[in-house]
Amino acid sequence: MTREEPEHLYQLIQNPAPGSKLEAATDYGIDMTLNLRSLTCSPSERFREMEAALEFAEALRDAAVRIDR
Repeated sequence: MTREEPEHLYQLIQNPAPGSKLEAATDYGIDMTLNLRSLTCSPSERFREMEAALEFAEALRDAAVRIDR
């Protein structure tokens, strides 16, 4: 992705064409900026974020187990 493409995509997200699927997704409540951010990350960056999310979920699960005891 070139340097200009993320900015162009961000502008499309902020001002979707009337009747477009992008407008429908935004109206439905989907945060398209999160999708754009994911697209601008490298695969290794996305992997690190997924790994961190998994570690957080496991910590929550372990805390819930300790509370139930």
